[in-house]
Amino acid sequence: MKASGRVSFLALTFLFAFSSCKNVKPSMQWTNEKIGPAFTLASDLNKATSCEVLRVDDAYPNKREAKKNSEDLHGYALLSKAVAVRAKSRRTLSAILSNPKTYIQYEEPPDCSFRPGIAFRFADGRIQVDLLICFSCSELRYYLNDEIVGTSFFRSSELGSLVKELFPDDKKIQSLK
Repeated sequence: MKASGRVSFLALTFLFAFSSCKNVKPSMQWTNEKIGPAFTLASDLNKATSCEVLRVDDAYPNKREAKKNSEDLHGYALLSKAVAVRAKSRRTLSAILSNPKTYIQYEEPPDCSFRPGIAFRFADGRIQVDLLICFSCSELRYYLNDEIVGTSFFRSSELGSLVKELFPDDKKIQSLK
């Protein structure tokens, strides 16, 4: 079997295996071609010249406290300074983000307002990628150079565990399920 035939067979097998799910199916099909560079960098954070994590205000917009001189990231107030992500956590995050089973697509998206509590920022000298994660909706958004280039719902207990490791003293993060 030729390489292209094997790829097609594996893709069809993958699609068939998950086509019986009623409400949720894996999704790695990005609708915006601009996500390519962002996803490539996120999939191998060893190539990133910087990788940081930030705590973001995940309160509903009308519940957010107005903070003078507070910085924001894509309209969301920052609750922490950027913290460098160490090599082991980078590898873990890359494995999570490159796993097709992490990304899911609902037939009907949940009725939930995107309120990210966590942001990762990666850069490689040419591009900057921000990944905002909402644990309430289980949704994430990829930004490339300040433009949304991809959104997806996710299912990953490993992502929650990693974030808990990165913010061990944050009660709200530690209460994530």
